[in-house]
Amino acid sequence: MDIILASASPRRKRLLARVARKFSVAPARIDEKVRRGENFPHACKRLAQEKARAAAAKNPRALVIGADTAAYLGKMNCRKTGSKAAARRILLALSGKTHIVATGVCIVFPDGKEIAYCEKAKVKMRKLEGKLLEGYLKSGEWKGRAGSYDVSGKGKRLVARVAGEKETVVGLPLRKLKLILGKRKK
Repeated sequence: MDIILASASPRRKRLLARVARKFSVAPARIDEKVRRGENFPHACKRLAQEKARAAAAKNPRALVIGADTAAYLGKMNCRKTGSKAAARRILLALSGKTHIVATGVCIVFPDGKEIAYCEKAKVKMRKLEGKLLEGYLKSGEWKGRAGSYDVSGKGKRLVARVAGEKETVVGLPLRKLKLILGKRKK
């Protein structure tokens, strides 16, 4: 059975390679906005479903995996940004605090059945100031990252600790996915 990752994220691709030997990538283009009044974990799960369903419609014989990640501090959505000024604001808001990262995952099987869920992790950030913050912003690694940092890259220096599965913070929680894929093979 063919496996398709409905994401252009190189981080998700690296993670999926740890549990699936062979797969292809077919990013789904959807509107990734959080709806008014929608909580972030629900939004991540819904967006993962939309991505997986869109890719599955074009690849009906494949098992399709969609994912969406958001970082949030209370009601503040720290979604990905392309603006250095916005990244600075987000990182300063997270500085020294614990926030939540949620990743929604949806698996659409060739028979049309689907499994969708959301995993969360708590991330405690270091106090971000001076050279640490400016050096990270200068690196550009924050672009397109939930929370404006990459815990699997240079951004790990910004993080004091992660409570939960680190892969959730990177963008594709693997524990449950590995179990589901393993059961499906049998």
